[in-house]
Amino acid sequence: MNLNPGFLNTILSAWDLRLECARPEIPIQGSPERCLDRVVVRAGAADWLLEELDTDCLARKSAIAARLAHLSRRGLAVAAPLPGNDGLTTQHAQERHWQLSPFLDGVPLDRDSYWRDAWRGEALARYLAEMRRVAGSLATEEPPFDLRAYALRIEADTRLMHPQIHGRLAAIFSLLDRSLNACGDLPTVFCHGDPHPLNVIWGQDRILAAIDWEFCGPKCALHDLALILGCVGSEDEEALDGAFVRAFLETARNEGLLDEELEAYLPTWTLALRTAWLAEWLRRGDMEMAEFEVFYMEILADRIQGAGAGFSLRNP
Repeated sequence: MNLNPGFLNTILSAWDLRLECARPEIPIQGSPERCLDRVVVRAGAADWLLEELDTDCLARKSAIAARLAHLSRRGLAVAAPLPGNDGLTTQHAQERHWQLSPFLDGVPLDRDSYWRDAWRGEALARYLAEMRRVAGSLATEEPPFDLRAYALRIEADTRLMHPQIHGRLAAIFSLLDRSLNACGDLPTVFCHGDPHPLNVIWGQDRILAAIDWEFCGPKCALHDLALILGCVGSEDEEALDGAFVRAFLETARNEGLLDEELEAYLPTWTLALRTAWLAEWLRRGDMEMAEFEVFYMEILADRIQGAGAGFSLRNP
């Protein structure tokens, strides 16, 4: 990122802001792949996240910004992009495209221990419940994500490009095909899409905001729940039965996010969503993480098959 004050001031003028200073020393949470470049800037006595956008993603970024504005107006804690002087959330300056959002400085998450924190599990389940309550028409803006079709595509790609890994996962892919086909017509709701605890800005005892909404949209009601379980469970061999997960599930039941019918499909959805992580590691050529993902998927499948139809992530 060009940190020249004149360069940055030209950009910030699209929001009628004047640069006080750039703050490249501040670490930025969330995936750097969501934009071309990014930096924290101080302007108008506040800190902002300035992101340079790829031209090809402008429509999607604008749609996400509109969704976040909708959620923010209804009280959900999100860092919605700031509209510029023309009312648009994507701005063209210095022959590039930009978006500006409030920067929230949270408490870093300790990946070695957060899965032991019951309050985080409770807080995240309550956040999802509040999001669902205020989403309104966002749940019907586009066709819902088809997890079974996605998993089948990942299987085909893995068989073609990584036959050895496919051989190890063939039985699991077969299990997923059968199980997802049997899920029937589960309800569709608006989902964050990737609510990993690392995509949350945590305060000392509460959630300040969720970030990285690139995959938000209509999805199965199990999607966010299963993604969180899969991500937290991958942190430690005891995490899937740890305090975070127990509190998360209990709160999800109390908030109406889970009933007995939905919960019966939760283990399958949790396993199926790991295909996205497998695909990501293979795309990056990170074979060490791909090997871990195979190992983790085998553990999840063993838990499902070992307990048969009665398998549940319920508290003991």
